Amino acid sequence: MKILMLNLPFSGHTNPTLPLTKELVKRGHSVTYINAEEMRGRIEATDADFVPYRNYPARPDEAQKKKLSFRALFETAMALEEPYDLLIYEMFFYPGIEVAKRKGIPCVRQFSQSAWSEQTWREASPIFKLSAGLIDAQVFPKRLAGELGVEYNCLRDGVIKSRPKLNLVYLPESFQAARDSFDESYLFLVPEAKPMRAEIRIPYEEMKAPIVYISLGSIMSDKGFCRTCIQYFGNTEFSVILNTGKVPVESLGKLPENIHAYSFVPQVEVLSHTDVFLTHCGMNSINEALSLGVPMVAMPFINDQLTNAKQIVRCGLGLQVPSYPYRGRKMLEAVRQVYANPQFKQKVEEMRKKISSQISWEEVIKRIEGLLRC
Repeated sequence: MKILMLNLPFSGHTNPTLPLTKELVKRGHSVTYINAEEMRGRIEATDADFVPYRNYPARPDEAQKKKLSFRALFETAMALEEPYDLLIYEMFFYPGIEVAKRKGIPCVRQFSQSAWSEQTWREASPIFKLSAGLIDAQVFPKRLAGELGVEYNCLRDGVIKSRPKLNLVYLPESFQAARDSFDESYLFLVPEAKPMRAEIRIPYEEMKAPIVYISLGSIMSDKGFCRTCIQYFGNTEFSVILNTGKVPVESLGKLPENIHAYSFVPQVEVLSHTDVFLTHCGMNSINEALSLGVPMVAMPFINDQLTNAKQIVRCGLGLQVPSYPYRGRKMLEAVRQVYANPQFKQKVEEMRKKISSQISWEEVIKRIEGLLRC
């Protein structure tokens, strides 16, 4: 089977799709994966054939990524003359189903976050809906949708109304909001959390338990947040691993002995030593925490993070604190509560067991292969 995969150049949307890519190749399928040049290394590591965007900057800044990637991906996919049997796209690039229709092949959609339905949209917060509108304006405005002739011209309709026959949702089934609003065409699974190679050495053996890991993810970085964490968590009973992101560690001054700050950390490795995770609530981070049995303090900012935080609390996996303005005392108090209450750890362990008994890759790929026999 010859498969064409489409995705946008954002780690949170690309990384969750790589395990499936690797599994398909391992089972003898030919996979061609279109993405931006910066994603070449991680995609080629799956043994898929990489195709870079056409007419796209070699080193785009974040604004250029948002403005140019949708058109570049759409036009690159349509320009490929080689025939394919199946197309797989990630939910953010909702015109993927349009590309499949024009090529006359079936398609599969991957969700790097909770799936969307009419019910989840009705129950979403005003901030979530506002974020979706801002994304439309930034990455795929109605003018561009009209030029490309796609059926839906907004993220909401493109995700909810244009539904393929198979949808892979990368989160625990019991974590999905409004699960009853999704039919059997939605399969839920969590890819295995695998440590990545990293040159950095973190001295876990020198740290006193409990260990708290604090991270706002790979995109969000804020010196004020880092300083707040240092101020309130410094010289407490916790050993803290602080991911500063784009904030240079040296700009934070002398650190208390219990604060270990890094501009990059191997997250799966760190979580395997962590007792409480203070997170921005990206779905990748949540999946890794659940797979490793780590309760959380949720501190969401935008987009799906808001829904994810709500689900963390609903499922008893942790507590939520306000994201802005930063309230260091509330963060510290929440971490203490989560660590002290064994019910949070128990709920996370229950979710961990559900993940371990989820649908297998073999079953998923059988469903994918079945689309060609329909």
